[in-house]
Amino acid sequence: MTLRKFAPMKRKSIITLSLAVVFLASITTLIAQDATATKILDGVSKTYQAYKTIKAGFTIKVQNGQNNSAISESGTLYLKAKKFKIELSDQEIYCDGKTMWTYLKDENECQITDYDANAQEINPADIFTIYKTGFLSKYTGEEISGGKKVQKIELTPTNKNKPYFKVKLDIEKASNKIMKMSVLNKNGINSTYNVTSFTPNLEMADAVFKFDPRKKPGVVITDLRKQK
Repeated sequence: MTLRKFAPMKRKSIITLSLAVVFLASITTLIAQDATATKILDGVSKTYQAYKTIKAGFTIKVQNGQNNSAISESGTLYLKAKKFKIELSDQEIYCDGKTMWTYLKDENECQITDYDANAQEINPADIFTIYKTGFLSKYTGEEISGGKKVQKIELTPTNKNKPYFKVKLDIEKASNKIMKMSVLNKNGINSTYNVTSFTPNLEMADAVFKFDPRKKPGVVITDLRKQK
């Protein structure tokens, strides 16, 4: 079952809208509620700033509290500066920092939109830098998960108009890497992202982050960009 079959949400509302809301933002000062959270997140920031590129495997579990249903999906994320690409079973999302292409495999259609860095939702491209700005942070403890020490932090958005009211991070203590991100939405639909693999500093050409119609024979292009 794919994400777009998850009623009552729209086909791409879970992950294809508002990609990389915070990942593509510049480094900013953390707003934190306690010194422990600040120290942990500073270590995380230092870790990820050292990487030129990131390739990460992930799983998503989306739970709908309104009807007690759930779906799961897995994918691969590619990141390079302001660029990203997300591969899923039924779609591929490309962004070069200015333009976003969403390729729907079943329809063989590609939708083109302007990239909106101020969008409201959270998705896989936000996993590694969600904490950087716009949140109050709180350290909630440490536990053992999969044989590893994990530090847990809760983020509360300072903008109360966001569709989510809390984000939870699980951070591996030894490596300062984010292992899991849970997003709690006001509508009762919550998403949990688990990082299943992580490879930094791979060579990635800029062309990776642009949709190439020559590789999809017969593709239908739908340009939804604003007319200038």
